[in-house]
Amino acid sequence: MSPPPGSALIAQWAASRGLSWDPQPDEVWFRQWEPYDTIAPPSRYWNSCLWQTSPGHAVIVEPWYATDEGEPIERALLGYAVHPGITRRAAMRVGEHFLTRVAFLESPPPPQVTIGDPVWDEHVTTFAASAEVAAAAFHPRLRKLLAGWGFQGHLELRARGGLVVHYAGLRPIPADWSSRSAPTSCRRRTRTRSIRF
Repeated sequence: MSPPPGSALIAQWAASRGLSWDPQPDEVWFRQWEPYDTIAPPSRYWNSCLWQTSPGHAVIVEPWYATDEGEPIERALLGYAVHPGITRRAAMRVGEHFLTRVAFLESPPPPQVTIGDPVWDEHVTTFAASAEVAAAAFHPRLRKLLAGWGFQGHLELRARGGLVVHYAGLRPIPADWSSRSAPTSCRRRTRTRSIRF
């Protein structure tokens, strides 16, 4: 299968920002993040864009949720960041999106917990080894940031220094790949669905 529609635009966008772009990225790197706690694994990954930072790096990629010959019901983006400052494992989701993991064949589902923040606990489904781990991972500043964005989607933190995020409503188009425009553009499109927690 050739890269999906819009790939040439993503290549131009990446080049204009000095980012590394790979239309058919190395599956091995992405598969090492699986199994996800809240996200179903895609059949493949397309159009990765890499930001080198110090320390760590960030990648945005399109997960493909269809067979090679088929078209997905919806297209989305996943973001990955590797940074030594991320030291706890916890996951959260707001909403039930098409890529939400519902089957746990190769690993048990993570424990669902509450963190003691009434507004967060009312609107967010949180998973961690304990409530204390979740509250420390999703600390008050992070909760405030996500609430300010009207975040819908999935966020998984990994104790070995990484995170995976699916921001619902973002699509594989250049406007949505911009880290500055992503929260604003998504919030405009999902305002009626967003939960302010």
